[in-house]
Amino acid sequence: MKILVFHQPWPMGNYKYNTAIASILSKDHEVYLLEQLNGRPTTQEYTEQILSLKPDVAYFDMLDAETFKIIEQLKCKKVLAYNTGGIYGYDEILEYKDKLYTHVYTNSLVMKHKFKKAGVPVENYEWFLNCLPEEEMQFDPKFNHDCVFLGMGFGRVSSPDYQLERDLYFSGFSGEIDFHLYGNGWPQYNFYRGVLPPNEIGKLYSSAKSGFALIAKGQREKGMINNRYSEMGSCGIPIVSYNYDTIDWFGAENYINFIYSKQEAIDTVKDILSGNEIYKLKSEKLKEFTQQQHKVFFEKLFTLINS
Repeated sequence: MKILVFHQPWPMGNYKYNTAIASILSKDHEVYLLEQLNGRPTTQEYTEQILSLKPDVAYFDMLDAETFKIIEQLKCKKVLAYNTGGIYGYDEILEYKDKLYTHVYTNSLVMKHKFKKAGVPVENYEWFLNCLPEEEMQFDPKFNHDCVFLGMGFGRVSSPDYQLERDLYFSGFSGEIDFHLYGNGWPQYNFYRGVLPPNEIGKLYSSAKSGFALIAKGQREKGMINNRYSEMGSCGIPIVSYNYDTIDWFGAENYINFIYSKQEAIDTVKDILSGNEIYKLKSEKLKEFTQQQHKVFFEKLFTLINS
């Protein structure tokens, strides 16, 4: 089977995990991995080159408008991995059935029911795969911080939708803990350390003593757990997170360290640093949980692709 997989450019969100998905699919299929245009105008020559591949399946997350123009012209099964609203939002996307997608794989039970009602073949997963290879999940002393956060800034820096997260994680700690922030789109805070290379994500999460995690506004409203939690959990780093009331953690709530205030965040990190064994035990259980979720992710994906 020929499978075409699109991914975002680094350091955008799905660069790492769609590349990993393509790698695993390539063990049994002929896979073509392409970077989405990301706003660059397509050309007829480029479009024709892709169409000439005659894929049996195209797999992609929400794309930019230019790449979607190519998807429209493909005559194959089109599997949309729906884990964010993207350029069409959470309701408008339903209008593009059979045009932009024929099948859907989503981590939102809310959206699964909407797609199913619209007559779309749909499957859901609860947690993302782990996209980090074993050789990258190694200790590196340069990342042995007390606490870290890895992710995009941009709207999280100023939007009212992220006031909670700014208050909890990004307003500074007055030297109480050694906190470091990595990612794109952040102002130059004194704890900001720039964009992390893609092959060092596993090192970061395998070396830091704890890490903050958050879920974007649109995702949490639809009950979506993002890939950050899977990557952190797979590396065994204690996760410090707000317990969003719209999220079903599917059993992992027993292994995540939930906080509700800045002081609680500081106290939790300090307790982790004290060597309290409870955090190590919770992280080990979460690693086992994410490994099982990784397996289930691909079992369901294979079923959807082969159906």
